[in-house]
Amino acid sequence: RLKLPGINTLDDVCRLFKSSNNILVLTGAGVSVSAGIPDFRSSTGIYARLHREFGMPRPSCMFDRNYFDANPKPFFNFAHELWPGNFQPTPCHHFIAMLEQKHKLLRNYSQNIDTLEQKANIRRVINCHGSFATATCVSCGHRVEGKDIELDILRKRVAKCPVCYGDDQKSDLGASEAGTELDAKLSEESCASAASMSPSFGVLKPDIVFFGEALPNHFFSSLREDLRLVDLVVVIGTSLRVAPVSEILGEVEASVPAILINREVVGAPNQFDVELLGDCDAVVGELCCMLGWD
Repeated sequence: RLKLPGINTLDDVCRLFKSSNNILVLTGAGVSVSAGIPDFRSSTGIYARLHREFGMPRPSCMFDRNYFDANPKPFFNFAHELWPGNFQPTPCHHFIAMLEQKHKLLRNYSQNIDTLEQKANIRRVINCHGSFATATCVSCGHRVEGKDIELDILRKRVAKCPVCYGDDQKSDLGASEAGTELDAKLSEESCASAASMSPSFGVLKPDIVFFGEALPNHFFSSLREDLRLVDLVVVIGTSLRVAPVSEILGEVEASVPAILINREVVGAPNQFDVELLGDCDAVVGELCCMLGWD
């Protein structure tokens, strides 16, 4: 995507927000940082901490499906820091919700798993990478509500499937014990032979899209429809490094304006028309003042 020559200033951005009625908003961890949720890729973000604290070969292993299947403990040791019940929406979330209230939001494609969009009452949202809203057993496919594994997450212990383990999933194994040896007695219905068990047997994995997993089907079906209708793209708080969300900007019709709100320039080789660089909450606050929006 090449920059459009006639869109250059903050006044141009305000004009676009007023005139557009199908705004496609792409968001990442930057919209949730002020809520207390760490980002992933900064020097103090999640990946840097994982490298220091867990000594992983790659920090992204924490969210790698093969790594999880081999050892789910590190994920459950860390997941409490991302648990959505601990956080509230930020000004950026409320800004997107306001766009929806004004019937201007086509869709919010969020790469975040914190469900703060739902807390902010954004309904036209696609959680591209899933969320903690539900969890699914990696062995039998039994699905539960996120609240059903909340205690496990907060106590840093591996969440176990009630179908695969029966009542034994209620045992109070700490994260230091859970997953090292799956020595809980299995019900006869769940597994014919304990010898066939993998380290992640019967684990309830939050429905977050890990590396190595496909995005939900509704992401692709919604995007096909939205690319026909979009009249403005706004990217907020994301490094745009993870496909396929990082590829959306290049798929939008060349005549559709694109605005970046972020701490740093991103998007290459695609270009934005205006880059509003700085704290995301401060930028949307200034935009609201200029637009006369409360």
